[in-house]
Amino acid sequence: MRIVTLLALCALLCCSQGHKEEECLNHNIQLPLIKDMINTSELLQKPLDRDNRPFHRILGKLKKCYKKLNVADLKRILEIYEEHVFLKMWKNDTHHSTKKFMDSFMRLKNVMEICEPKGQKTLSICARENLKTIEDTLMTDEPGVHIKAMREFRSVLVWISLAMDRSRTHEKIQ
Repeated sequence: MRIVTLLALCALLCCSQGHKEEECLNHNIQLPLIKDMINTSELLQKPLDRDNRPFHRILGKLKKCYKKLNVADLKRILEIYEEHVFLKMWKNDTHHSTKKFMDSFMRLKNVMEICEPKGQKTLSICARENLKTIEDTLMTDEPGVHIKAMREFRSVLVWISLAMDRSRTHEKIQ
């Protein structure tokens, strides 16, 4: 009986932890920030070369389990993007839209750090399996990989907005 009670308490703690993360994100991230980042990223993508190949997507495997991503996963995705995409693409860029996007990006990243549960920085199983592959892909010097990643960043922003409120659909975000 004690074991059943202990397991029930553990399950309750796990569920409430996810709810606390959702509340924290919802409280600290303003939806206009996400919308603004989506719009700015689309402006930044316009001058980039197009890649219409539907396969070889960078975030492809994560798209299958985006509903299971937690704050630690999203924070790690942002770190990977910052290190391997944005800093490489815009190292010496001084355009207003790029600066605006990076300022918003840094605010978003700071909120993720605030909302990440202290002492429990565990990646989900899905993220643990796929983030290393994504990072390795972004580290390659394959032509167009950073552009492709930039085009896919919109999905990350949608995932973050969904993590703010799991009952929201992505159509409301746009």
